[in-house]
Formats: sequence, structure tokens, C-alpha cells
Amino acid sequence: MKGVNFLRTAVIILSIVSGALLIALGVAVLVIHALRRNAKRNTQIDKMTGLLNRDGFMRAGNEILRHNKVLAGDYALFVFDVDHLGMVNTLFGVERGDSVVRAFAGAVKSLAGKTGLCGRVNTDDFALLVKLQGEEISEVIERFSGYLYSVIPENRLRDKVNFFAGVCIYDGADDIYTLYNKANLCLMTKRGGLRVTEFTSDMENRMVENELLRSEMSEALEKGQFELYYQPKVSFKTGKILGVEALIRWHHPTKGFVPPTDFIPIAEEFGIITRIDEWGLITACRQGKKWMDKGLPPVKISVNMSQAQFQRTDVYASVVKALEETGFDPHYLEIEVTETMAMLDAEHMAEILSKIHSLGVSISIDDFGTGYSSLSSLKTIPFDVLKIDRSLVCDVSENDTSRRITGAIVAMGKALRMVVLAEGVETDEQNRLLSEIGCDLAQGYYYSKPCPASEIETMLILPVGENTAG
Repeated sequence: MKGVNFLRTAVIILSIVSGALLIALGVAVLVIHALRRNAKRNTQIDKMTGLLNRDGFMRAGNEILRHNKVLAGDYALFVFDVDHLGMVNTLFGVERGDSVVRAFAGAVKSLAGKTGLCGRVNTDDFALLVKLQGEEISEVIERFSGYLYSVIPENRLRDKVNFFAGVCIYDGADDIYTLYNKANLCLMTKRGGLRVTEFTSDMENRMVENELLRSEMSEALEKGQFELYYQPKVSFKTGKILGVEALIRWHHPTKGFVPPTDFIPIAEEFGIITRIDEWGLITACRQGKKWMDKGLPPVKISVNMSQAQFQRTDVYASVVKALEETGFDPHYLEIEVTETMAMLDAEHMAEILSKIHSLGVSISIDDFGTGYSSLSSLKTIPFDVLKIDRSLVCDVSENDTSRRITGAIVAMGKALRMVVLAEGVETDEQNRLLSEIGCDLAQGYYYSKPCPASEIETMLILPVGENTAG
């Protein structure tokens, strides 16, 4: 009997132990599953803002569109782009830049409410999938803007913060990926400073064409399809060519000549403009060195720099590299920036351009008279040349106001010891009046259109007074 009782007791104990082990195993499995779910969830969260990241937003967005009863026109997907976030980081520091990112996160979160979905889908892009509930697109944007600027306390910082939005209304068929791509296309096709762009049916066709052009531009750089033309800058007093402006031209293998107005905006959109700028800088320096080696009269070569070049690359290092690789004398290189560029990020531009100026390179302010016309930029940035915009030059002979404004700009430039150039000179009357007003240099079709380097060589070797095409 004792043996039987012992066996019974042992069986009971084993049963209890095995049951406990099974429970513990079950608990462990549940814990492991929970940990995995949390780990997976954490990989879908943006650490800085606490919002869903791109992957998390797409997964959750697809669930909403697939499993909820969503009708065409009910929902809209917004993509908000933080404009010039890099500039904010540069001017105010990374911590302030992060505070702007968090402000955007708060704005999209406030719009999402309890039923919408929002996420940070890129470094400077936020997505919002929200039920419109009878609201107009403009009303959503107004609420977003109101919240955003209310939580940025500093006026100086608030003035630099801007955004663009791309919007696509749900058509009842698209998945979240297609919906997002359409809204994002709107951002890539923004034009004329419009804050909000809504997706339209013909936009996709234009983007396909632009994408093809983008691909062809990359190929054009590699295959040498781009060429620099040069437009003379002529002395009013002597008629002598004292400088040339380098202007890009594209000889497309099947389309023929593609005007810069057709491809430069696309190059800016897709970021290729920085590569084009680099190519243009070193090509112009190389050409200038060739002319010098041939013993031609020395002329300054001016090269235009895009805003993207200053924001995304080390322009100073690029200039140093171009000069060293080509052996071009820095005193015959001129960097042109527009007035709007100079004012958009004045402190940053002043720092970079001062460093470039210290190399002996001249700095020119282009399109003066069309933008801010701010004296502060002329005070802080070491400009050597002031270019009066063609919009003033074109009617200087007919419009008294244009003539007075032009005269005032010339007087100011002279007072600041700057060379004053009038661009867009096309008629004899314009040429005479601008000379009387006191401009130093003229550029325009009256003297010469932009020409290949070989034609400029011919102009340079002709005697003074015969070396222009006018």
C-alpha cells in the first residue's frame, strides 16, 4: 500500500509540475510574441516625432483603405514638405531645426484626430490620410498652417519656415502606395510658388515626360551633349569685350536644341542642377585657361550658381577644385547669384561668398531691381558687379519711372564702388541712354547673342570697336 500511495503522490506532483511548466511555456510564448510585436511596432515609429514612419504609415493606410468602407471622395492624402529645412538647420542650429520638425508633426497629428492617419515619411515630408467630412482642401491647409505657426514661438524662425503640400483625393480604387505617389507627384510639379497642388489626370503624363527628360539629362552629362555658350559683356566707353557670361545649351540627339527654360526647372526639381552647376563651373574655367594660353585678351568669365548648389554642396570647395584642376586665374572668374538668392539666406550666403571672394574671385549680383532690392545684402556680401535686370532695361527709353529707377541703381552701385552692368540691351536708344546714365557694361542682343567659344575667340582678336557683333 505504501508503494501505491507513493506512486500516486509522485504522479500528482509530476502532473502539477508539468502543468506549471506548460503554463510557464505558454506565458513565455505570449511574452515572446508580444516582444516581437512591440519590436516590429517600434521599427515603424519615427523616433524624433513619435509618428509612424514611412513603412508604418503605408501599412496602416492600406488597412484603412482595404478594410473600412471608404468611398471615392471621402478621404484625401496630403503630403506636406518642409521647405528649406537644411537652411533652417544652418541658420538656427540643428536643435531649432528639430523643433520645426516636431511642430510639423504636431500640426499633422492635430488634423488627423482620432480617425485620420499621419506619419513622417521622409526627413522633411509628412503624410496625412484624413476623411474630408465636407471640408474643402483649402480649409484643411488653413487649419494646418494656423497650428504650425502658432507653435513656432520665434518670429525670426517663423519667417524662415514655409511648406508646400501635394494632395490627392481617393478615387475609390487606388491603394495607399498609388495614392501617396500621386500626392508626391504634386510636390514635384509645384510651380510659381503655389503652396498647394492638387493631383490632376494630366499631371501623371507630364511627370512621365519629365522623368524621361531627367534620365536623358544624366546621360547628356556623361555623353557630352551639353555645351557652354558665352555672351559678351561690353564696355560702354570703348566697345571692348571685358567679360563673358557662360550659358548652358543642350544639343539633344533626337530633339535637337532644347532651350534651358525647358530643362533647367526639371533639373532643379530632381536635384540634377547641382551636377550641371559643377560641370558648368569647371568647363568655363577650362575654356578661360585655353583662351589665356592662346594669348587672347583676358576676359572675365561669369558662371551662374543655383540656390540648390549653395544649399546642398560645398561651393567654396567646388570653386577651389575648378581653379586648381584647370589652372585658371581666379581674378578672371566671376560667380553670379541672383538678388533673391542673396536675401533668402543672407548670413549663410555672406559667409560662403566672402570665402570665395578671398580667393580673388569676383562676385556679381544678378537680376537686381526685381526682388528685395535690399541694401543689407549689398552691405554684408562682397559684391563687385551689380547687374540691372532686363525688365528695367527693356523700357528704359520709353518709361520715365524705369529710367529714374535705373539711374538710382547706377548711382548706388557707383557709391558702393561696384561695376554696374545693364543686361538685355537690344536697341540703339537703350544703349545710348544707359551710357548717359553711367552704366559701365552692357550685355544683350544689341552687341551679341550667346555664342560658341570659337566665335568669342574671333571677337576677341578683332580690333577695339570691331570686336562685337552689334
